[in-house]
Amino acid sequence: MVILVTGATGFLGGVTARTLLRAGHEVRGLGRDPARGAALARDGVTFVPADLRAANWKALLAGVDGVVHAAARSTLWGHAADFYADNVQPSAALARACAARGTRLVHVSTPSVYNATGLTCALPESTPVGPHFDSLYARSKFQAEQAVRAALPDATVLRPRGIYGVGDTSIVPRLTRALRARRLPRLTRTEVWTDLTHVQNVAHAAALALSRPAPGVFNLTDGQAVPLWATIDRLADALGVPRPGRFVPPRLLEGAATLLEFGARLHPARPEPALTASGVRLLTRPMTLDLTRARRLLGYVPVVTPGQGFGTVLEHLRAGPGAGRE
Repeated sequence: MVILVTGATGFLGGVTARTLLRAGHEVRGLGRDPARGAALARDGVTFVPADLRAANWKALLAGVDGVVHAAARSTLWGHAADFYADNVQPSAALARACAARGTRLVHVSTPSVYNATGLTCALPESTPVGPHFDSLYARSKFQAEQAVRAALPDATVLRPRGIYGVGDTSIVPRLTRALRARRLPRLTRTEVWTDLTHVQNVAHAAALALSRPAPGVFNLTDGQAVPLWATIDRLADALGVPRPGRFVPPRLLEGAATLLEFGARLHPARPEPALTASGVRLLTRPMTLDLTRARRLLGYVPVVTPGQGFGTVLEHLRAGPGAGRE
């Protein structure tokens, strides 16, 4: 198959493009970073520079059998207009173009859409979400899901929980900066069990969805919940810095984050605050997802366990900045 991967110069898109290439597909990778595009080309991926806000999908889909749409604005802070322009409009336009050509589409979304439900345990895809969301990011991703499914009911929508791995640009780097700066307090007196998803497991699920009819929404995780604060302690040990010790009530920190957000919104440039309320909630509220649908309809079995995945990440951190990437 000829597969187009959007966001191929990003973390998930790059891993997915290379995984599909190793599986024998011809892969075209869209992105905006020329240096990372050159690295993709060296590995055998055909790099196509493109800005998705102005993409000519008719031309980009010529000769393409399937698409993995991994590109997104994935931050907890920003302008609503930018989230809409980067996450909703390109997804809708791509889905319409795939529908017109009969091209299979795998759209990567997020279980952040569940965050405002107040539910935390074994959530199925049928969990009602909206109209309220805990971040502009979550709102835009759900709007994108709706637009994709309206234009192309046969599309596969993946909701991977907390993507991590060597090369991660979000979860581990943010925690690493906070730990090294010694500004991450202990926010709970009991453990928080949550699901995460190794990047290779997301790439594996995308490959499965390209290989068979798989319409609808699918939760994705590593299949085993992890103890969040014990994992943060292991991360601190690997970095050689103190573990979080001083306890701060999460409601106090969340309140402080809300005030910081309010001040940032009043600033003309709307700079990202050092702390966001949704970021605090990620560290204090458990969430696990039901994988029944992915196992039954995709044949999904995680290829990387949390023990393997975090073991590799911690080894990479111990090896220092010169270590190779997976």
